[in-house]
Amino acid sequence: MKTTGMVRRIDELGRIVIPKEIRKQLMMKEGESISFFLEDDKIVLTKFSLLKKLNPIIESLLNGLYQKYHNTFLVCDLQQVLICSSNALAMYQRKKLPQDFILSLEQNKTCVEEMIEFIDGIHKVTTLPLMKEMQCVGALVMITEKTSYYMVDETILEFAKNIIEREGEECV
Repeated sequence: MKTTGMVRRIDELGRIVIPKEIRKQLMMKEGESISFFLEDDKIVLTKFSLLKKLNPIIESLLNGLYQKYHNTFLVCDLQQVLICSSNALAMYQRKKLPQDFILSLEQNKTCVEEMIEFIDGIHKVTTLPLMKEMQCVGALVMITEKTSYYMVDETILEFAKNIIEREGEECV
């Protein structure tokens, strides 16, 4: 564990301030949720992600999409890949997302088959933002391998996106 040398006091209401340098490094914004857990004698704070709690239904959905289109399908939050189709578990599961990709996600734009730097190289990627309360919380990502986006049924991808968003809301 890396020490920062920063010390903060707990106020009378039990509050502490997370130093600006740490918030900036973790790209934390005002209003974001933080989760707490204990690890031995330490309090560990992490950025909260609704999507981290998604259930096996989403994994089955991504595997079904892979079976149909032979492309890699991923669900990510704004930090890392959370779930992926079974063909890509070793390559992408729990991998950190590149900063440029995170910044493009935060713009809430659907991107269709853009050539981008993505984790292990340059890929043709389609990104469908996952929204909660008008804010992007992650994305359904398709890495084109065999079937072009234009050969994929857009309604199936939109349906998958809606299921993932609904499951994300129900797991709170």
